[in-house]
Amino acid sequence: MPKVALIKPPATYADWFNRPVLGLSYISACLEQNGFDCRIFDAVFWRWSDKELVHHVENYRPDLVGMTAMTHEITRAAHIATLLKNRLNKIPTVVGGPHITALPTRTLAEFPAFDYGVCGEGEKTIVELARLLLDGGSVPDLRSIKGIVFRDKEEIIVNEPRPFLESEELEKLPYPAFHHYYGDDSKALAGSHSYYVMFTARGCPYNCSFCMQVLGRQVRCFSPERIVKEIEYSISRYGAHTIDFADEIFLFNNKRTHEILQLMIERDLPKQIKWSGLTRANMVNRELIALAKQAGCFRLEMGVESGDNDILKSIRKSITVEQVKEAVKIIKQNDISLGTCFLLGHPHETRETAQKTIDLAAKLNTDTIAVGIMVPYPGTEIREMAKRGEGGYRLLSEDWSEYDKYGGKSLELKNLSHEELLKYQRWAYIKLYLKNLRLFDIVNFLWKRKRALWYFFSRLLPRPKMVEASE
Repeated sequence: MPKVALIKPPATYADWFNRPVLGLSYISACLEQNGFDCRIFDAVFWRWSDKELVHHVENYRPDLVGMTAMTHEITRAAHIATLLKNRLNKIPTVVGGPHITALPTRTLAEFPAFDYGVCGEGEKTIVELARLLLDGGSVPDLRSIKGIVFRDKEEIIVNEPRPFLESEELEKLPYPAFHHYYGDDSKALAGSHSYYVMFTARGCPYNCSFCMQVLGRQVRCFSPERIVKEIEYSISRYGAHTIDFADEIFLFNNKRTHEILQLMIERDLPKQIKWSGLTRANMVNRELIALAKQAGCFRLEMGVESGDNDILKSIRKSITVEQVKEAVKIIKQNDISLGTCFLLGHPHETRETAQKTIDLAAKLNTDTIAVGIMVPYPGTEIREMAKRGEGGYRLLSEDWSEYDKYGGKSLELKNLSHEELLKYQRWAYIKLYLKNLRLFDIVNFLWKRKRALWYFFSRLLPRPKMVEASE
């Protein structure tokens, strides 16, 4: 049986994450359904170094390697691919994820360790590609596979895009292969703090200027019945007690969402699980949040981005500060934990608008906040603006490892330097906790993120210049 290794590269600050990669788990399930022996090697989940990851993959002796990488991970993923090619007789390597989807030609040109790229949703594409490669297919055969990029001698070929899976196709997907993470122990999650992660839909109908929309703008949905069945499956197979709905927006204020929540209540699921998900300020109302609470919701997250209405309008966020304040009030009244997300460095950001964002974050006083610095991710309008110098932007780097909202250095404004943005970023956290006298929370925050914080502060130190080796 042909063997496929699916890899998530190590993270720089791995203590921030401890849940399965949903995309790899769906792909693994589809490969297994089609006769492949597959294994997931998630270096973030298991806290592996590059060396440990390569060791585990090498022992598996796969016939094909697939990797997923966001933009700030792509350089490290290419390094892992190079190591594996050296150890496993030039094994074919495939990369998927947002970066290759946004920059298919450039990624293969820049990183020769990748032989193939899968753009967009990968479930169908990787099965077709794996079959062809392991059956000894030729270049003419490769040209027939939608959604891939590959090399033909010196030329890089980008095939016709593969359409997104329709709702009917999503419905037929196998459940994600989380047995690679939790084994077959029916109580694998019962005593842990790990989440069972699941999609109820893919895609986002909004058009924020900083988002690539890797899953498209058309929302494609699993049926409420399928969703509830998967929750029940997660409980019976893994002993799941906490569900994380990973949709770009889960808590829409629409008929389908109400049907899902009502069905969860009818099946008595709130007695067995609690769940978290994302919502939007313009979706929140008292009826919806009360129903979510009754259905087992214990935590929500919401993108706020800015405390200035003009900024929110310019980035097409489709919310207002007033809606945010009302949404936070309603969620708090229902005793649901809330995390809010903010960005600094919007187009035409000023010290005044940045301060408004910090003041709003402190005033809202939600359970947690995440304050990032704008990144010009490939495939976004912000990226194109930065390249043209619009919006007051100055592009600082083409080093993809710098393309991280928390610790990278890829963008600044002509009237607001990156160093100033970093100061505002730090001050947002300090003001939240000190203004609201949350001294225990700030200690807890620092302790949980000690590795990440060490990484961030170490990047503020002078970096040694690279010295070329002499001939």
